[in-house]
Amino acid sequence: MASPSTRWLSFHGSLYAKPRILSPSLPLAYYPLQHPNNKLSREAKAKRLICRADISQDAPLASAIGACILSSFVFPVAKRVEDEENSAIVSTDMRIAAMGIISFIPYFNWLSWVFAWLDTGKTRYAVYAFVYLLPYLSSNLSISPEESWLPITSIVLGIIHVQLEASIANGDVQTLVKDTSQNFSSKKKLHFDSKGLIRNLSLLPLPLVAAAMVPSAVVRVYSTTTTSPASPSEVSVKKVGTHNGSFHCDEALGCFMIRLSHKFSGADIVRTRDPKILGELDAVLDVGGVYDPDHDRYDHHQKGFEEVFGHGFNTKLSSAGLVYKHFGKEIIAKELNVDQDHPDVLRLFLAVYKSFMEAIDAVDNGINRYDTDQPPRYVNNTHLSSRVGRLNLDWIDPDQSQEKENEAFQLAMALAGKEFLQSVRFHARSWLPARSIVMQCLEERFKTDPSGEIMELKNFCPWKLHLFELEQEMKIEPLIKYVIYQDERGKQWRVQAVAVAPDRFENRKALPEQWRGLRDEELSKAAEIPGCVFVHMSGFIGGNQSYDGALSMARTALTL
Repeated sequence: MASPSTRWLSFHGSLYAKPRILSPSLPLAYYPLQHPNNKLSREAKAKRLICRADISQDAPLASAIGACILSSFVFPVAKRVEDEENSAIVSTDMRIAAMGIISFIPYFNWLSWVFAWLDTGKTRYAVYAFVYLLPYLSSNLSISPEESWLPITSIVLGIIHVQLEASIANGDVQTLVKDTSQNFSSKKKLHFDSKGLIRNLSLLPLPLVAAAMVPSAVVRVYSTTTTSPASPSEVSVKKVGTHNGSFHCDEALGCFMIRLSHKFSGADIVRTRDPKILGELDAVLDVGGVYDPDHDRYDHHQKGFEEVFGHGFNTKLSSAGLVYKHFGKEIIAKELNVDQDHPDVLRLFLAVYKSFMEAIDAVDNGINRYDTDQPPRYVNNTHLSSRVGRLNLDWIDPDQSQEKENEAFQLAMALAGKEFLQSVRFHARSWLPARSIVMQCLEERFKTDPSGEIMELKNFCPWKLHLFELEQEMKIEPLIKYVIYQDERGKQWRVQAVAVAPDRFENRKALPEQWRGLRDEELSKAAEIPGCVFVHMSGFIGGNQSYDGALSMARTALTL
């Protein structure tokens, strides 16, 4: 039998109570649980120490909240597909920002899901709102832990849930797909479809993003090699040289990228124009007047230099382009966790150069975007090269020291490197899977319409650039005039005219002029097609309530 001094441990629920430590010099009467004649029963004391939460009542509500959170993985946030595509990002971000604020307000946090329901029309958000309201109703609008732990817990879980939705909307957390178990069976195992394209890239880790976007605190940038004896660890660190003074985007990006390679991982950056110092370094970028990849010399300023990327690209390379040409495949293969000879590595290697790297080369080498003597209609100082250039020390800065300049170069490396990795990440996670979808839809275009000029996009994805490239690769004739796809938000269908080129606003065949600007019944009567919703004033896009209606609009437009 337990002693009076420890018998309190045997009472049900006593784990919620913390025993008080009292001075042993006090008389026995001051120990209420030990005094044999104490009128307060031990059972009554124990009951006072227990939280009044009813587990049997709260467990179903807690399970419901957990089910709501899990359902966000199964039914991820869908980007809007509005009349103007750019409105999708703004609208979704504003909604999530408002939800994030509301989720912190006790008693009203459930209204964040009402807001989401009204904004998107998705019924599951109304269910979320009801589930997050139930804890308040079950506790008589009390949030006291003595009554129930569930209201406070629901507030915390609601905040986490909203942040999860935000992460899914931003692409940081992707939907779990059918073959999830296969992906988790091997950390580096990838799945390929019949055309060799990587699937489920959203489940891959991003080793380059994780390792390289912690930059400036780790990168050592200095202007002269140390004259004091170096430690063994310093001797083993590679050193990459570039010039000091004003910097540009190409050497900042080149220094960032070369440190992503195995050969120069974690290398120090030495900024100098001293030929003697440069000659002792392991690699030199954008200075020295030598292009010799066998000795890791990557300058492009010397007379007679005409190196280009190849693969159909004829823009003269900068130091960044040279580094990418020789190390880009290794960087991309590391990002995809595949061998460099995998066909998807070459696809991304070319795509990242076309959409990101070539502009860096052209700007640094002073190559105009258009073959014309006419002045530009407007000034564009928002591109990456301009933003990196603005990180140089301003002439009015009081501190013009070399140390301050090197700090600015670290910021330039971080900025250029971050956008480079974002480009690689976009092409790996979004661009490449979308290419596979568009290719399949092109192959099935004659099933959609015998003309072969209408393509149904089975799953909405970035399709425009892929369409132009695949039309050339697959020698598509006749060219696609209209693309139809479902607007997941409104459960309506869109018919969109294809532009004459990726960077042009003119369409190959715009929707008929007599339809433009009309809506609903008026449009349905003019087109003689039921269920019409709208046609944009420019004729580039229209909508219908059904797939058959959208297809009829596209077919009729071909004949007008």
